[in-house]
Amino acid sequence: MDLQRLLTFRTVATLMNFNRAAEVLNYSQSTVSAQIKTLENEIGILLFKRIGKSIQLTVAGSKMLTYADKLLAIRDEALAEVAGRNSVSGLLTVRMPQTIATHYLPPILCDYQPRFPGVRLDITSCAMHSLEHELRIGTVDVAFLFADSIGAKNLESELLRIERLVIVTHPNHPLAARKVVDFKDLEGQVLLLPKSDCGYRMVFEQELVAERVTPATVIEMNSIEAIKQTIRAGIGVTVIPEIAIRQEVDKGEVAKVRWVDDLETGILMIRYKDKWCHPALLAFMEAVRRFVF
Repeated sequence: MDLQRLLTFRTVATLMNFNRAAEVLNYSQSTVSAQIKTLENEIGILLFKRIGKSIQLTVAGSKMLTYADKLLAIRDEALAEVAGRNSVSGLLTVRMPQTIATHYLPPILCDYQPRFPGVRLDITSCAMHSLEHELRIGTVDVAFLFADSIGAKNLESELLRIERLVIVTHPNHPLAARKVVDFKDLEGQVLLLPKSDCGYRMVFEQELVAERVTPATVIEMNSIEAIKQTIRAGIGVTVIPEIAIRQEVDKGEVAKVRWVDDLETGILMIRYKDKWCHPALLAFMEAVRRFVF
């Protein structure tokens, strides 16, 4: 696979415009179009779809962009290494739940980025179902999950800390006044559950099934902030890391339910087992340990 065509593809995918990509690359528009066509023929699938005068990435194009970023970053890293340049460069791709990114990532980056200014960081929310595959092929370098363990035998995990979970609702919700609440009290309730914070939601749903509890409905949201705002508006009950809701509880905007047991989840740092670790990745992992442990 020709790296120059990948660079052309990434430029078009970034600008979403063939003419502007041609200007940036100092090519003719026909050259850019020809390179994209050659790449599509090589792969055997369309990378862009034309909608009127605009273009959009196809599903395959979005996947290809991830690989193009990685391959071009490896090229830049190799050239820097061979040329003897001391600065560490490259691309680190990190999967991280929103709550961890919001409450732990800023000080990590304040420590890490000045020491590795040439390293690009691509930090996205977790996708548990595809995590092992992404770590194996290298499109993700390291991942973080709210979970107590990871079952995949090819992955190695490190427990960074235990995070407390709480059940919260609006202060005027009937459950907020109960002396004690358990899973059976969630029968017929509206539950707001996160897609983006991963592991603890799965455990919570397993407990609902085990207790034969049927909510009135389950509303799934990609945004932890959206869940909090919905609770504040008076709709539903949710399970959430305490660190993510502490300010709203302190202000009286939401109420913690007096749950019958302590609820906890681990924060795991996960890599593919026995895979070579780039110095920039080792340094990032060490920075995470210092600020999360």
